[in-house]
Amino acid sequence: MQAIAPLESAPLIRQSLALVCWPRVVGEQAAKASRAEMIRNGVLFVRTRSSTWSQELVLHKHKLLQKLARLLGPGVVTDIVFRAQGVDGEDPSFPEEEPTAEELRQVVLTDEEQELLRARQAALESIPNLRVRQAISHRLEMEARLYHWRLERGWKACKKCQVLHKTPHALCPLCRLEEP
Repeated sequence: MQAIAPLESAPLIRQSLALVCWPRVVGEQAAKASRAEMIRNGVLFVRTRSSTWSQELVLHKHKLLQKLARLLGPGVVTDIVFRAQGVDGEDPSFPEEEPTAEELRQVVLTDEEQELLRARQAALESIPNLRVRQAISHRLEMEARLYHWRLERGWKACKKCQVLHKTPHALCPLCRLEEP
């Protein structure tokens, strides 16, 4: 960075470096699901694979801005806008694994998983509307089955937040963002 400091265009060069260092800032898995597209007036615009990825990255925006400030200097990137518009050239070696409805119905939960599901469903009793309570209960069951299905296929639970991921690390990509 000292090499470009004396240049008149140094601020613009620093901003353009935000596009290049995006994968380093977010980590391998998040980089596969997002692309830094442009920066304008200090605002970095990032395209994501899905709204889920956008939401997850928004949760870590403050930490991402801190990392960018450490790499590029303070005030170079002042905000990040995430857009769920798909990512060009998505890596086919990193497929989004989703079971069919039939595969989910065939999942048999362990006794421990069933106990946890029953506790979560019992917490819904305070919801007065029966249809809403049943819909949420069904969704909780499908989420439990999906979790089990993914564990059977090599996904692992993050040691910090329990979110499933398919990386060689103990922490999921987003928890790794929080590491110093």
